[in-house]
Parts: sequence; C-alpha cells; structure tokens
Amino acid sequence: MKRYIEIQIGLLIFIFLGILIIINLIFSRHRLRFDLTATKRYSLSAQTIKVLKNLKRPVKVIGFFATGAERDKAKELLEEYSYQSSKFKYTFIDPDRHPLEAKRYGITTYNTIVISCGEKEEKVSSTTEEAITNALIRVTRPGKKTIYFLSGHGEHPIDDIGKDGYSQIKEALSKQGYEIKDLSLFQTGKVPKDAATLIVAGPKKSLLSGEIKALSNYLNNKGRLILLLDPESGSEFYPILKEMGVKLGKDMIIDKMSSLFGGDYLMPVVVRYNSSHPVTKDFKLACFFIMARSVWPSNKVEGNIGVETLAWTGRSSWAETDLSALKRGSVGFDEKRDRPGPISVATVSTKGDSRLVVFGDSDFISNTYLGLSGNKDLFLNTINWLTEEKDLIAIPPKEIKGTPLILTKNQAKIIFWLPVVIIPGLIFVFGIVVYSRRKRL
Repeated sequence: MKRYIEIQIGLLIFIFLGILIIINLIFSRHRLRFDLTATKRYSLSAQTIKVLKNLKRPVKVIGFFATGAERDKAKELLEEYSYQSSKFKYTFIDPDRHPLEAKRYGITTYNTIVISCGEKEEKVSSTTEEAITNALIRVTRPGKKTIYFLSGHGEHPIDDIGKDGYSQIKEALSKQGYEIKDLSLFQTGKVPKDAATLIVAGPKKSLLSGEIKALSNYLNNKGRLILLLDPESGSEFYPILKEMGVKLGKDMIIDKMSSLFGGDYLMPVVVRYNSSHPVTKDFKLACFFIMARSVWPSNKVEGNIGVETLAWTGRSSWAETDLSALKRGSVGFDEKRDRPGPISVATVSTKGDSRLVVFGDSDFISNTYLGLSGNKDLFLNTINWLTEEKDLIAIPPKEIKGTPLILTKNQAKIIFWLPVVIIPGLIFVFGIVVYSRRKRL
C-alpha cells in the first residue's frame, strides 16, 4: 500500500511539472502583461501601440548606457515596445566597455539611444515615450525629405572635405534619411516646392534683391528657413528678419570663459538653452561658436508671430560693438556701448506654419568644429524640428500618484495574524496530520 501511494505521489509530481513546462512554453511565445497601476504607468499610449503594430520593417535599437538606474528605466520602457511588436528589437552596450562600438555610432554622451531602420538612423538622448516614438516614426517614414543649401555667394560648400567645408554635416543629415542638394537662385529664381528646409550658410557676398524676394516668398508660403549669418554680413536680410521679429547685432561676442576650454576669447561657449522649446528641451551639452554675433527677438512683434531665443552665451561674455578696435587687438568691455552677457546667439521665429531659425555663426557646424561637444546635436535638433510632420505625436508623461493604504485597527490585526500566524499554523498542522497518517500505513 505504501509503495502504491509513493507511485501515485510521484506520478502527480511528474504531471504537475509537465503542466508547468507546457505553461512556460506557451507564455514564452505568447507573453501576457497586466498593468494594474491607476495611471497605467507601465503601459504605452494608444498612439505608440498603433505605430508599433504598423511596423513593416525590422527596427534595431541600441541603448548606450552604463549600469545604473537610467539603464533600468530605459530597459523597462524598451521592453514594453518589444512586447507590442516582434519587429522591435533592442540591446544595450556599455560605452565604457565597448568604446569602439560607441565611436562607430558617434556616441558622445551616456544614456543615448540609437534607433535605426534600413539606412535611416536617429539618436535619442531622452528616455521618454514621446522622444522614442517620434524617432521611431522618423526612421520608418517612407521616402526622403530634401534639404537645400543655398550656393553662389561664397557659402560653405557641402561637398568640401576641408576645414571650412560642410561635408560632415551633409553626411550626418544623409544618415538621418534626408536628401541634400545645392540650390542656385540665379538659375531657378525660386525655392523648389519639395524643399523641406532651406539653409543659407555664411554667405560672403550679398544676395541680390531678386533672391531676397524669392526667400521671402518661400518663407511666407509655409517655408522653413535657417540663416547662419557671421559678423559683418547679411544686411540684405534685415527686411526678412524685421518681418519675422528678429534683430541681428552689429557686433561680435567676446567670451573669456573660452580659455578654460582651450579656446580664445572669440570662441564663445553656449551653456544656457531655452528649456521650453522643442529644439533645446532637455539639451545639456555645451556648444562652441566661432566669431559669432548676437541674434535676439525684437521687442516690437506684430500679428501672430512668435519669437524666442534658443541659446545664450555665459555671463562672462559680452557683445563687442567696436569691431575696428577688436581688429587692432584691443579688447575690453565698455558698459556704455557693449551689451553684457548672457548674449542670445540663436533665435527662432514662427508665423503660422512658417518657421525661421537664425544663428549668429556659420562655422560651428563646419568640418573643423562640428564634432565639438554638442554642436552637431544642436543643429540636427533644429533640422528635425523644422522638417517634422503632423504625424509626430505628443505624449504627456505618466503621472505617478501615491496611493496610501489606510487601515483600521481591526484590519491591521487581520493583516498581521492571517499571513504571519494563521496560514503558517494551518500548514504546520496539515503537515503533522499527513505525517501521522503515513506513519500508520
């Protein structure tokens, strides 16, 4: 009899283990997840789930994180993405242990996520659902948008690999899926209809009145324009700037803080950003401009124009107005003529669907200086904001609410006695009964 019971028990254990194995196999292929939090803290938004369900091609995601809380947070979020789509695959790389991989992807800061699909690639420095989903939309969007660089006035050539060329920023934009072209308004007379953005990069010769009119018409017709204007140039753009509420300084920025970074006083350090604008939101990298001028919002803005500064230099800088003295090597702050820092060096203006961004320097994205700290990231952020479409989404952050559990005196006693005393006691008694019966057999 004893032998028979042992066989039955062994058979039941075998069946139980078999059931567990089958259940494990089922759930390994068909995962089930439940979010029981009140604010659905661990669930993706309906917009993100829709994007993931409609993925047609595989998406590769690499998180460059060192071990720590930020990596755990990113992994938790990316796991939700991969749960919704088998085409979304992610992995993590420690940039300290694998510096060659970090260099291969152009990683300059920790906690950067690289999202790629085919030849398109996006970098995300914010571990939020909104940032990751919008990058996912951009890399999976079919077709290419065209960015034009104006030529014919001594601008930085986009194919020049020399120190003043723009070949590296052209390559960076191409990696993000943009098509890059030169534009000569001498030949076309107008900006092409397929222009997602037009960039005027440091012209050394003045544009003709007909070209300025073509740029004005483009901007007023929902155009997206970037002006990179060095000191002592660009006076022909004053009518466009005035119409968009932007002022261009007749000065050059001096910054003594630059010496701390190995530069000279004509290389102002940009350390403060507009945290409320999409271009510079969560942007924390220092940028280095080279022989820059001030650009700031006008106090007299009419109509539906919105103008705001994107970036400022530090408090140790000032806008030097005596350029002739500066050329002679005489540098000094004159409180009657010069403006003290912080100095605005980048300004954005919107008028309906038209968008204008003005930088007081064109050299900061040249081949020589593009790799300095956040220079490339700042410019790419600007391009992505200018060229975004309506399918990019806004997802508010999940609110984490505390839900305290308030117990009565009797409820507290039950919670203590039930799991701590009663249940363990019942298990102990049950074990004694089973042992006694088996001993009798």
